[in-house]
Amino acid sequence: MKNKIKNLTYACLAAGILLLVPLFLSREKAIEVDLPELNLAELEAQEEAQQKAAKASAERTFVRRIYQCELDEDCIIVESDPCGCWAGPSGVTAINATRVVDFNKLHSKSVAKTCPDGAPSAERECSPSARAVCREKTCKIEY
Repeated sequence: MKNKIKNLTYACLAAGILLLVPLFLSREKAIEVDLPELNLAELEAQEEAQQKAAKASAERTFVRRIYQCELDEDCIIVESDPCGCWAGPSGVTAINATRVVDFNKLHSKSVAKTCPDGAPSAERECSPSARAVCREKTCKIEY
């Protein structure tokens, strides 16, 4: 008797499910999906913009690493201009000593130029007392 009741219950549940399935699957209207249309040119432009943004971000990170430091001993003064101190105080900068090769790669694009005549700049960055130090985890020139 228990098996008959159990089987009858299962049969009723199965019939109920079979009757409800068409109710859920049928709709008067199709579901509308609003997707923006992109043509190939727009898609390529988006991809190009994303690539440029990623490249710019990678370059900023690369440049930041050149100036990062932990100790004063990590930093050195290098020429950021082919003329060095002859170009004035902007002709030198302080960088991490282990990143000299990376720094030179960035500045290898510099076009050869004629340096000014006369003595090099005697301003603070170019003075004999100038030294590279680590301040707030960034290499700087201290006078």
